[in-house]
Amino acid sequence: MPTRRGRALMFGAIGLYFVARALSVDELFSVAMAAGVLPGLSAIAVRWARYRIGFSRAVTPKRLFPGGRLAIQFSVRNLGGMPSPPMLLEDQAPPALGGPGRFSLASLPPGRRETIVVERHPTGRGRYSVGPLHARVVDPFGLAEASATLAVAEDVLVYPRVERLGTGGPPADRAGKGPSAVYRLAPAGDEFYAVREYESGDDLRKIHWKSVARTGQLMIRQDEARFFPRATVFLDARAASHRGFGAESSVEWAISATASTVWHLGRLGFGLRLSTEEREPVVARSGRNGTEALLEVLAVMQPSGVRTLLPALRRVGRRPGAEGALIAILPPPTPEEVAALARLRSVFRWCGAVIVDVDSFGTIAPRTRAEADQKLAAAEGALIRAGWRVRSAGARDRYRDVWQTLIVAPGSLRSSASPRS
Repeated sequence: MPTRRGRALMFGAIGLYFVARALSVDELFSVAMAAGVLPGLSAIAVRWARYRIGFSRAVTPKRLFPGGRLAIQFSVRNLGGMPSPPMLLEDQAPPALGGPGRFSLASLPPGRRETIVVERHPTGRGRYSVGPLHARVVDPFGLAEASATLAVAEDVLVYPRVERLGTGGPPADRAGKGPSAVYRLAPAGDEFYAVREYESGDDLRKIHWKSVARTGQLMIRQDEARFFPRATVFLDARAASHRGFGAESSVEWAISATASTVWHLGRLGFGLRLSTEEREPVVARSGRNGTEALLEVLAVMQPSGVRTLLPALRRVGRRPGAEGALIAILPPPTPEEVAALARLRSVFRWCGAVIVDVDSFGTIAPRTRAEADQKLAAAEGALIRAGWRVRSAGARDRYRDVWQTLIVAPGSLRSSASPRS
């Protein structure tokens, strides 16, 4: 199709034709004819030219943390027997990834390869599309162009921001003392422990044939089952309960804190459950794979329109899985929600709450500030009396410091953060 220059030349040819007719100048007729035909010939040459060009694109990694290095590599090779035309490459990308990338590629001799590497550093969590990648071929006069899609869009997942929380954690045992993982003998387990004689009802698949050959009696493999410590992380991401906008909002602070907690407990070997105000608990096994599965949920989470936490808190307390430690990250709860949280203390062996001082994420009047402090103190006091450990956090608090005081110090420590101006 004609470019802007080609369209301008065609309109100029039409105007020149009328001028030549009015003045009866044959030379102007020839110039008008040439100006009108040249864009058409350029379009035919671009459209029907036979170029063999190989192309590849690699986006690595597909999952990363904010501020990480995202590398996009383009490789173009001329597979034909004649030089390739100059090309313009345009790779679509959202503003969070730096916006679209545009590159010009000079003509390549036969067999020549050209590689372009683009680095991007995403700053916010989410799922983003890189691409599709479009190529434009322009004739030497710049009068016509042809475009083609060389690569489809690829998804890139950016996790929430994660802070390193040190070495502390909630009690990792099932009974309050002893090792962090308890072992017992079971018909099915993780590791081989011993053999015993066959008893009626045993699983025949567990027969230990080497012992049978040695003793002449049916022997059953006895395994050792391991109990991993468990933790449930609860996040309140209701839009009506949070303050602020964008990356500096209280809901983003809470999501980042939740991601830091999940990452930290996963590294400590906890089996994890993640629950929010609008979804059933998501269960993940211990280890990196389970942790990354929960980070994927947090990466695409959006504030919800749920009005009350009471149904969500009832779901959190349901068995199985409602045991071990509970860490709640939420704005100041209402008295009804505080009562529901207090009842969870009888279900979980250890409960800790990080109450986000959402009003510190904006400018509020002194009287409203005093009311917010009073509501925050009332919620803290009620949870402490119910046996919770509580820590409040404001906009200027680092979650690493909040976590350390929540785990190490008993009771509640108030945030010293002041509202942002």
